[in-house]
Amino acid sequence: MSKSQKNKIVLVVEDDSILRPLLVELLTEMQFNIMVAEDGDSAYALMKELQGKKESIDLLLTDIGLPGMNGRDLAALARAMWPSLSILFITGYAYGVGELPVDNNIKLITKPFSLGTFTERVEELIA
Repeated sequence: MSKSQKNKIVLVVEDDSILRPLLVELLTEMQFNIMVAEDGDSAYALMKELQGKKESIDLLLTDIGLPGMNGRDLAALARAMWPSLSILFITGYAYGVGELPVDNNIKLITKPFSLGTFTERVEELIA
């Protein structure tokens, strides 16, 4: 882990109350600054607050299926704010994956996943 990783902000958007704290703990161990939201609407409010302060996030980690605003719509809004933002989508469903935007800064991980696979995806995106 590089020292600069300590300054990187990851926004975790996950409605699963069991998975969310595990992801936060792992990302904290990886020395990221973490922001957390339980749904897309709360995450969008956090993003607007950061943008107002002229700050940004380095990685959006979002479940696709969220209550309220879904992860795809949230990612589109985040990309409008920060066009080069890295995004890691999490989903428990294999269908609909082809509808996701594709570029080098977007990855998908399907539940259930190993912590090792999760860590690899995060490191690929944050590098």
